[in-house]
Amino acid sequence: MTAPAPPGRLFAQGLGLFLFLFIPLVLFLFVRHPSPVGASLAVGLVLIVAHRAVARPWAARVREAKCLWCNRMLTGAAQAVDLELNAGAERLVARTCPEHRLPAAKFFSWLDRAKAPLRLGTFLPLLALLLALGAAAFGHGEKLPLATAIFQLVVGLTVNLGAWGYLGVRRQTERAPLSVPFPAHNFFLLGVRTLLWIFRGVGIWWIWVGARALIAG
Repeated sequence: MTAPAPPGRLFAQGLGLFLFLFIPLVLFLFVRHPSPVGASLAVGLVLIVAHRAVARPWAARVREAKCLWCNRMLTGAAQAVDLELNAGAERLVARTCPEHRLPAAKFFSWLDRAKAPLRLGTFLPLLALLLALGAAAFGHGEKLPLATAIFQLVVGLTVNLGAWGYLGVRRQTERAPLSVPFPAHNFFLLGVRTLLWIFRGVGIWWIWVGARALIAG
C-alpha cells in the first residue's frame, strides 16, 4: 500500500494560518459582541464547532510534516525528533526540529503541571461571559460589561502564566506522554513559539483593558 504524500506548505502552513484566524474572530464576537448580541453569540459558537471539526483532522494530517515549535516544514527524518503528547483520550506523536524538542517539552511539561489553574483561569471566565451574553440576548445585559472585563483580565493573566511560566522549568517531566490540558490541534496552527508571543501580547493588553474597566466601573 502506497504511503500518502506529505502535505505541501500551503496546506500545512497556509491553512494553519487560516484556521488560526477563527480564534480572534470568535474572541471579537464574544468580547466586542456587536449587535445583535444573540447573533454574535450564535455565530461564535458555530465557529467554535466548525473550527474543531476542520482543525482536528488537519492537525492529524500535518503533525508529522512540520515542527510543533517553530512551524518549519520538516523535509527528512534526520531533521525531526518525536514528542509524545496525551490529548485527552488520544495519544499522538508530534515532531520538532532537534534543537526545538527541549523548549517544546518544557512548555508541555509546564502545561501538565499547571493545568488546574490554567483550566480554571480560562474556562470559568469564558463560562461566565457566555452566560452573560445569553442573558443579554434576552434583554438582560446589565452584567455583560462586568463579565467582559473579568474575562479579559483573568484570561490575560492566565495566558501570560502559561506563556511565561515554562521558562522557569529546569527540565521536562520524566513522565511521557505529556498531558495537554487544551485542544491539542490549536498548537499546530502556527507553531507553539508564535502562539506564545501572540498570547503574551494580547494577554498584556487584556490585563490593562480589563483592569481599567473594573476600576472605572
